[in-house]
Amino acid sequence: MNAAFDDVLDYVNGLEIVDTHEHLPASESKRPQDTDVLREYLTHYFNRDLISAGLSKKEFAQATDAALPIADRWRIVEPYWEAARATGYGQCLDLAAQGLYGIPKICAESIEELDDAFQKSLAPGHYRYVLKEKSRIHVSLVDSDLDCDREFFRSVYRLDSFVYPSCHNDLAGIERRTGLRIRRFDDWLEACETDLAAALDKGAVALKSGLAYVRSLQYARATRHEAEEEFNRFIATVHREAWLSLPIEASRKFQDYMMHFVLHLADRHGLTFQFHTGLQEGNGNVIANSDPTLLSNLFIEYPGVKFDIFHIGYPYQQAVSVLAKTFPNVFIDMCWAHIISPPACVDALAEWLEVVPVNKISAFGGDFCFVDGVYGHQVLARRDVSKALARKVEEGLFDAARAKEIAEMVFVTNPRRLFGLGRKR
Repeated sequence: MNAAFDDVLDYVNGLEIVDTHEHLPASESKRPQDTDVLREYLTHYFNRDLISAGLSKKEFAQATDAALPIADRWRIVEPYWEAARATGYGQCLDLAAQGLYGIPKICAESIEELDDAFQKSLAPGHYRYVLKEKSRIHVSLVDSDLDCDREFFRSVYRLDSFVYPSCHNDLAGIERRTGLRIRRFDDWLEACETDLAAALDKGAVALKSGLAYVRSLQYARATRHEAEEEFNRFIATVHREAWLSLPIEASRKFQDYMMHFVLHLADRHGLTFQFHTGLQEGNGNVIANSDPTLLSNLFIEYPGVKFDIFHIGYPYQQAVSVLAKTFPNVFIDMCWAHIISPPACVDALAEWLEVVPVNKISAFGGDFCFVDGVYGHQVLARRDVSKALARKVEEGLFDAARAKEIAEMVFVTNPRRLFGLGRKR
């Protein structure tokens, strides 16, 4: 590596950073205990690369079967693991093994030793070790869980069940949470406001939508009458107990109206709104549904709402450049992206530094459901950002001192301001 990169990375590695997005168990006591390193590390992300490489469903089930010896399970996944090791997902796990357990590489020779070390990590204190001591994360924003450990987390809340109720059990859950009996559309809207108010009382700092997994991000205008007609259709059978597990399939008009209603509430409360855009986790989906440009009408109609655009919109990162440059209320979030494609993150940030105001970029969100992955991800993120900044130092766009200022902005200052997190402790 060159001197500029080494200098910037050394500074970046010393930063106590803000993590804009996690799916971790929101307190260490909620961390699964009946597990092992292979089962946990294949919970999500890298398992998708293994399946893409050819791992069958039967083989995956065997590889995560705790009744089988871990060495035997490793032999099942090994050829696919080797095929995918160099992906961002694969790099992240090797980095976790190296940095947290002193294991140079996850392989047949190390898997049992790694699992022994992992089993010891299930004792209390691993969250503090990983998130604070090793990853130097000041605070992480955790998705949806309001009962989070505030030593580590602040919560981000979803109102997606009001926009896209998937089954009658969703409605029953809303009634339980809000204490309201829902019979009329007015009740539904009141429940939405009540649910949000309770979340804010419990410390939620922002809202999030993940509906790009199940529908297009194009939310057109719909009338209250259209939404109410649809509500009256599916509410008619909601209180029949035998129907609780049946799907609702609310119409597009209903969904569109409710997203606009939720954004109205976000505007009223001054809340930043995180939107999943770009790649959907899993093995197969309609990527065009999550094109961030589909949100443009919302950016225009709700200028008071700050929109945090997740995952650099990958593979639409150049479109995100245009959106963040054009709209004052659009911000770029690099959560998840460093393990999706490290080179895309380096190139995108290098472009944004000459296209987008630098106060609109947040550099890191681990987006993991298991804590070890967060460590590996932040190592990659610090490297990627340092590479992009060092490139600009070498090109003469700014000097090393300015590169370090920008690094602190994207890792600390920008997300802290965007989510109202206040001053560092």
